[in-house]
Amino acid sequence: MRIAACSVLGMLMVWSGAFAQQKAAGGDEAALKAIEEKWDAANVKGDTAVLGAIFVDTFISTNGEGKTRTKAEVLTQVKSGEIKYETSKVDDMKVYVYGDAAVVNGRWKAKFVEKGKTVDTTERFTDTYVRQNGQWRCVASQGSTIK
Repeated sequence: MRIAACSVLGMLMVWSGAFAQQKAAGGDEAALKAIEEKWDAANVKGDTAVLGAIFVDTFISTNGEGKTRTKAEVLTQVKSGEIKYETSKVDDMKVYVYGDAAVVNGRWKAKFVEKGKTVDTTERFTDTYVRQNGQWRCVASQGSTIK
């Protein structure tokens, strides 16, 4: 009887641990999706403070043509008006959490003016995040244009 009770108790502990991990991962998934949506809103508003809080200092962005931009370059372009977003919207997101690292993959549709040229684009993106001091921060973003 005692062995059976210990076995049941052990199984309950394993299941509760697995449930707690799934619940935590679900919370992380929701938080990361919310950051992506916050990023979109900050693009349209030209809010470099919000963008700066999302990106780590060593953030690197790679566009569909293979051009890279640092955090400072992205923020400068937005702040100066060199790039002005009219629309910016993510959807079809999938989130993969690996402890204190995560990958978000999805589709991004945007219309913006860059250096006087209007760009209307749809891209597949992959954003890589790390958890620093309890906060998710983006370390890298890669986009590929859907033709």
